[in-house]
Amino acid sequence: MGTRKRNTSLFKERECSNPECSKKFIPKTYNGVYCSVECRKFATNKKLLEKYYINKENKTKKRICATPSCSTVLSRYNKEKICEQCKTERYIARLVSWGWDEKKLREEMQ
Repeated sequence: MGTRKRNTSLFKERECSNPECSKKFIPKTYNGVYCSVECRKFATNKKLLEKYYINKENKTKKRICATPSCSTVLSRYNKEKICEQCKTERYIARLVSWGWDEKKLREEMQ
């Protein structure tokens, strides 16, 4: 049993996708985008670090309630975009539009 050689003449010459390299190369597979393992690792690490710093910035940034009239700072554990008070107000407004009594609803909610 011998080793099979790849027919690399099937693939056209490409430019390396690493912006700091940009060498011309013939890929070994149809989807090869980097000229070497080092270029691939460098580009992958650069992308991972960019994502890390974006996520880190988002975690430390204060989130504010999305309701225009509210400026409540949301907890980092609150996955929603509005605060509980605005959510309650929205819920009451919806029920009132369906014919419920607003005064009774406000008494029950407290």
